[in-house]
Amino acid sequence: MSSSVSAIAAPERVETAPHRRRIPLTLWVGLLVMVACEGLLFTDVMLSHRGRIESQAAFEAVAAPRGLLGVAARWVAVNMTSVVWTGLLLFLDGALASMRGGSPARRRPHHFWLCCIASILIWCIFDLINFWVFTSRQGGRPAWFYIGVPPQFRDRLWGYILAFGAIVPGMLMIGQVYMNLGWFDWARTRPQRMPAWIKIFVFAIGVAMLAWPLATRDPVSNFTLWTSLVFLLDPINLALGRPSMLRDWEKGWYGRTLAACAGGLSCGFLWEFWNYWALAKWIYDLPFLGSTLKYHYFEMPVVGLLGFIPFGMECWVMWQVIRIPFDGLAEPLPDQRTLI
Repeated sequence: MSSSVSAIAAPERVETAPHRRRIPLTLWVGLLVMVACEGLLFTDVMLSHRGRIESQAAFEAVAAPRGLLGVAARWVAVNMTSVVWTGLLLFLDGALASMRGGSPARRRPHHFWLCCIASILIWCIFDLINFWVFTSRQGGRPAWFYIGVPPQFRDRLWGYILAFGAIVPGMLMIGQVYMNLGWFDWARTRPQRMPAWIKIFVFAIGVAMLAWPLATRDPVSNFTLWTSLVFLLDPINLALGRPSMLRDWEKGWYGRTLAACAGGLSCGFLWEFWNYWALAKWIYDLPFLGSTLKYHYFEMPVVGLLGFIPFGMECWVMWQVIRIPFDGLAEPLPDQRTLI
């Protein structure tokens, strides 16, 4: 009996024996890029004697940079979002590579790069609704708008690609870090099959929530965009046998959902922090928030931060639908503890 126990226990002792992992180079490079961007951004603020830029006119009034340091700082201030988020992805790649399960950019490269491409499409969809739906009627105005971007599309295209392409991978990689750390291991219950009528009802809610901003074009309905596609698309993923939040819930597993939400909120805090002093940036126009507008987290009204919570989940659900044509090219998710 004792020999049997020893035979079983021995492999466990070997597997859990402490060993040193080499910290991946991308972690250090990404950290360096983020620190350098932050330092140069504040250098531009100090050298130009400016503060937060609130309008296109204010951007155009900023004094031209002088000297090599001033030019470098100004370039970062204009391209802050694109460059700093590239640094964040490098940092997250290194962090995940040092964890069990590895980095998705290394273990599932096709999946990762297609996710970056899909991220551009996903954000273009939201921008299209924001700038077309909410402004196509007389008196309508978008919930957010950009200032300080180069006037020629070809000059800002590379920035769009880097910035938009980092949105979904950034959220999902942060969520994956949280899940790998075991933060949501507790989020389990007994499996319970979900009745078909509930799935149909969830889909119907998604249709109604998406129809509201398209039909009324009231800026307040913008909030439903951050949740509508979860309700609309996740039942489709479930019916097609694809990765689905609803399937996770049926199996009593809520960790992936919470990780996606936490990744979205974490990125929201980073986006708004890095956006505030940048020269090329976004500004919000949310008058329907009334008196709560005076409470801000940098550019974002505090109430608006709530939208980042379902945004991570929504982008994950959208990505599962978008990659349908790429089955066989985009590597499948290995298990329910994998976001990306």
